Amino acid sequence: RVPRLGRAFRVGYRALLEGRLNVSPKLAGLVEYGGTYPRAYLLKRSVFMPWELSAVMGPAAAREGLALLEPLALVQAALEPDPATPYARMAALEACLYMKNQLLRDSDWASMAHSLEVRVPFVDVALLRSLAPVFAAEQQLNAKRLVANSPDRPLPSSVVDRPKTGFAVPVKSWVEQDSELSSWRRVPALARPGCHWSRRLAFALLNPQQ
Repeated sequence: RVPRLGRAFRVGYRALLEGRLNVSPKLAGLVEYGGTYPRAYLLKRSVFMPWELSAVMGPAAAREGLALLEPLALVQAALEPDPATPYARMAALEACLYMKNQLLRDSDWASMAHSLEVRVPFVDVALLRSLAPVFAAEQQLNAKRLVANSPDRPLPSSVVDRPKTGFAVPVKSWVEQDSELSSWRRVPALARPGCHWSRRLAFALLNPQQ
């Protein structure tokens, strides 16, 4: 709430500490962006923050891209009308942005690449409209447990209580070892030790090695 404090912290942090601490460079924006839902969400989910883009793609392209995208307005739109509670706000942000623009998109292209038709029943509009008020009101609700118990014959405990399993994709190794994804090495901010692989990947995909 103190005018210009957030920007002063960001500028001071970047001048004095960035690159010297093994922490995310997003820490510079914590004061400036941590006070509202749209700004905090942008800080959490974005690969690059607005002030970092000039060093990655050049000042002119960064200005043009930010003007066209308007990232804060895009995030704010997911909260209109206001879902009213902190839990519901975060659910709306995740559903409208991260799930819609990344998770569902990734599921689609990955399945289509192998000629598979994938359906995501829990994203059904009618189901969401019926259950969203319940989930929003009952923040401690164990939704997965409710799903497991919803059939006429509930799933056995061997299924319900089984530890979560998954798979890992070695993207970090690809980015660091594949010569076709090495264009990030020419950008000092990305070549710095400790830079997260997701930043390098984003740049390499948009700027393939010649």
